[in-house]
Amino acid sequence: MKIGIISDIHGNCDALEVILHEFEENNVEKIICLGDMIGYFHQSIEVLDRLMEIDISAICGNHEAYLLGTLSYPPERACIYNLEYVQNSISPKVLHWLASLPTKLNLTLDGKKFLFFHGSPWDPLQEYVYPDYQYFKNFLMINSDYFFLGHTHYPFYKKIEAKNIVNPGSVGLPRNGDNRAQAAIFDTRSGIEFVQEEYDIRMFLDSAKKKGVNSVTIQRLKRQ
Repeated sequence: MKIGIISDIHGNCDALEVILHEFEENNVEKIICLGDMIGYFHQSIEVLDRLMEIDISAICGNHEAYLLGTLSYPPERACIYNLEYVQNSISPKVLHWLASLPTKLNLTLDGKKFLFFHGSPWDPLQEYVYPDYQYFKNFLMINSDYFFLGHTHYPFYKKIEAKNIVNPGSVGLPRNGDNRAQAAIFDTRSGIEFVQEEYDIRMFLDSAKKKGVNSVTIQRLKRQ
């Protein structure tokens, strides 16, 4: 079975579309989103509509929690997070869907246990697990074989004894020096494959600028 893993789309539907196309080309059977579908860029509503259209499995990220009011953030970040327009535009149906999302997802496939979350097993919404995380051995205490997480926008695969820890990277706003749309495909027979797809970033950023996206966000994607 092939599972497409996406995270941190952050309102970039152009990037999402090229990843979905790559999943289709690779005969992906199931798609799981690790949260942060919204925020930063100007296509959050389009992203949510598209994901609901294809009936993915999704979990809540910190930006969904910000929108729902279950997490707070500093007021000075409001102009960067760009969530006000989402609050003003989102339909009750989509808002209800977001409110129903769990913070963790457990699956068992081919006799292996999988745990999906946005941040970490201990703080699923807010803790950052970077490639140089100091506490990877703590994963040994959790009854799961595979862990999939997002939040940092840095893709990596780490094996700690029998535990496999994977971050697919960010679809819409990478921070690892590569501005292509990033995701991963997990094949239950052959393992993990990272995906990096080109799209017209210049055109996307032109539209972001016209829509009033904060210049900090625009420069962050441009300079990768």
